[in-house]
Amino acid sequence: MSDKQELGTLLRDALPQYRAPQSIHDWARAQARSQEAPSTHGRLVKRATEASAPRFLAYAAGLLIAAALGWTADATYRTRRESAAGQDALVAELVDNHVRSLIGEHLVDIRSTDQHTVKPWFAGKTDFAPRVVDLTSTGFPLLGARVDYVHGRTVATLVYGRRRHTVNVFIWPAAKSDTESESRRYNGYAILHWVDGGLSYWAVTDAALADLDTFRKLYESGS
Repeated sequence: MSDKQELGTLLRDALPQYRAPQSIHDWARAQARSQEAPSTHGRLVKRATEASAPRFLAYAAGLLIAAALGWTADATYRTRRESAAGQDALVAELVDNHVRSLIGEHLVDIRSTDQHTVKPWFAGKTDFAPRVVDLTSTGFPLLGARVDYVHGRTVATLVYGRRRHTVNVFIWPAAKSDTESESRRYNGYAILHWVDGGLSYWAVTDAALADLDTFRKLYESGS
């Protein structure tokens, strides 16, 4: 087996199965041609043969680069797709928790409008201290709190009213990658997510998204 054949076999075995775009092939061939010395009439056959080696290596290097770029792009796409799927599953679970709290008898474990009563109630029930703010004067009365189990973790849930609606605010320690804020609607429910003070907040309601935006601003500025 020649060196070229052996190298070709190694490349096929080692590289991931990725079809490089035609533009990459064109680039690799251009790089190979750039390695050629200017053609001279009467060049010896031996020199022509020797000159083909760097051209082949340049082409092989181009294919390696193309394969690496393709693998990186594919890995990035798969990571983003898995992250989005995980986020969608979390949103669905939060909405399910919100709905169950409204149709059953487990809206709150402690019913109180006093933030100084609700906050110490979490001691020993969660491994973090959620921030509790009474926003009654601004249209979001504190109704109480409960402890939920969401996505494999214990979370603190604050319950607020909004006219005839209920706002469930799920809180847990934020992960390092959990930095982005987002708002969306899911099955008719408004969801708002943000991170503040090392905690991740997910507010869910059947009121308008604008109400959640107002709630967040009031909550963050409240004492």
